[in-house]
Amino acid sequence: MDITKELEENQAILLLVDGSDYNKTITDIAKSLAEKQLCYVTLNKTFKSLKEIFSKKKVKVENVVFVDAISKTIKKTPDQEKGCYYVSSPAAMTETALMISKFLKHKFDYLVFDSLTNLLVYEKKAPVARFVSSLVNKIKSSKTKAVFIAVKIESQSALIEEASMFVDKVIDIGEEEDGE
Repeated sequence: MDITKELEENQAILLLVDGSDYNKTITDIAKSLAEKQLCYVTLNKTFKSLKEIFSKKKVKVENVVFVDAISKTIKKTPDQEKGCYYVSSPAAMTETALMISKFLKHKFDYLVFDSLTNLLVYEKKAPVARFVSSLVNKIKSSKTKAVFIAVKIESQSALIEEASMFVDKVIDIGEEEDGE
């Protein structure tokens, strides 16, 4: 799958990923999109760990600004440092939305939201669906192209189904690799 080509034709994509392919997929996406300005919102991996993973795989991290919503739940962290802004927790959806809104004004080429399924650990489906709808609407009123990542988990299929209504296209990586 060529994510940059998909984003030429679609402004907001929901990418369904198998848990076993997750790390490779996020790295491949970041590598492709970091050729331009990328805002990477992470709810499950810390800035430090993502930066390390991406650097090893030759992702142009100098083109990436991270929004890290997990580090402050683990350790004392500043509000920001070079290349990263910290949100208090993955459950802080309003704080995360406000941070993303700021970045949309800075005209990033791409935004990656990693991952929708993590939000359900902290919040019920209805508020998460409202959050996704609101975020997609903000993105559509900007020039930024977005990829929302969701790990395929049966217990979260209702959220994935609802989120698919808000985006322009849903791509199931597992099905695509099977030749469908």
